[in-house]
Amino acid sequence: MEAKLKEYRSLRRRKEFIDNTKDKIEKSKEKIVNFLVPKIFRNMGKQQEEEVLLMENEEPPPLEHPVTNPPIEDISEVISEVSEVESFEEENPETWRQCIIKYAVYGTIWLVFYIIFLKLQFGAVFFVLSVLIFIYFNTRTRPRKHGEVSAYSVFNENCKSIDGTLKAEQFEREIRYGAGTVRSF
Repeated sequence: MEAKLKEYRSLRRRKEFIDNTKDKIEKSKEKIVNFLVPKIFRNMGKQQEEEVLLMENEEPPPLEHPVTNPPIEDISEVISEVSEVESFEEENPETWRQCIIKYAVYGTIWLVFYIIFLKLQFGAVFFVLSVLIFIYFNTRTRPRKHGEVSAYSVFNENCKSIDGTLKAEQFEREIRYGAGTVRSF
């Protein structure tokens, strides 16, 4: 019986120690963020939360035009776009604070290594290699998701281009008939 009691007490002490350590880490993160991030940016998230709460309490404005049912093709496009947005939001739950801390740590580590390589007289080599690595990791290396459109219309189904693409046909219409002939949406 005493062995079980001793084991229970040790587990309880260990749990309290872990909880206290987590609290201390959170407090130190808050202190670092408060030190690194200006007060304007810290308050920006709070304002957005207040605006969202205010918007939730308001009633939506009445619709001016009756809603018409879009064709079946449009519904599938909307569903795929919504699912892409939702999957993107689920994949990146990182907050601003975590992002700033992460990149501050990366920048500090890079700066320390850069100073070391400068002392070894390989600063230029380290800088060029780090720029190439930065370019590689900031380009997408994973394959496209199902239904995701490419910026290059050649790789899309039916050579469909993304919104905002200036096509030769559109450019020709604008030159011949003026900018008012081109749809703005």
